[in-house]
Amino acid sequence: MLRLVLDSNRRLCRRLTPNHVHEANVFGMYRKLGAVLLSHPEVTRVLDCGAGKAWHFPSHYKSWYDIHLIGADIDSAEMAHNTALDEKIACDVTEKIPVPPGSVDLIMVHSGIEHFRDNRAFLENAFASLRPGGYLLAQFPGRYAPFAIANRILPRGLTKRLLKYGMHDSDELGFTAYYDRTHYSGFVSMAEDVGFDVTYHLPGFYSSSYAEFFFPLWICSYIYDTLRFGLGLKNLASYNLFVLQKTNLADSESFQLYAWS
Repeated sequence: MLRLVLDSNRRLCRRLTPNHVHEANVFGMYRKLGAVLLSHPEVTRVLDCGAGKAWHFPSHYKSWYDIHLIGADIDSAEMAHNTALDEKIACDVTEKIPVPPGSVDLIMVHSGIEHFRDNRAFLENAFASLRPGGYLLAQFPGRYAPFAIANRILPRGLTKRLLKYGMHDSDELGFTAYYDRTHYSGFVSMAEDVGFDVTYHLPGFYSSSYAEFFFPLWICSYIYDTLRFGLGLKNLASYNLFVLQKTNLADSESFQLYAWS
């Protein structure tokens, strides 16, 4: 009975959510920009950090763009059946990324930054791994997203139950999230201190899908999402997407996009 009630709430909330809210999000932009960067003529060696069970792009991209795909994950078992990977490296990317310095053209991180305990250390390791002109594409939750705050302050058992109700088809519930400086100003400050050029940022404010299991909660969440979006409060964004570049314009054509403002 409870399942029927939750599912009916979910269907109602999704019916009321405008299509453009689902279409204009950082997850879709990650796939679009990923396709652009993978097709770049100077990108052939790609490192997927937090590679997990599957690559987030069609496997034929590898043959189309002559991609050598390296996977890095702290849990080797997560990569065991990831057939897209040409190399598998079990490591903590905040301690070391064991590839030759300057040997990678593109680093990709799909919903992984929030799980790294020390993001400055990760960015330093990523910077060292990239060749001059190389790129880092990352999409991750913001530190001050409502679900991120709840995830930090509520008991872990309760958080997992709430996430299960809110995202009943998610397989990400077992991984600890730290949200280390994953808000806009904190991440930009770290990236620039390390030496990256921030070439593009897209904030995502809609995270009410977590509240779809209970219609009154969804209404409150949707109003809050709309208010944050209207005010353009980047530090309060629920999600962030960044393109960073280890800039060396003498050796590599710059990837330019106008930043959201």
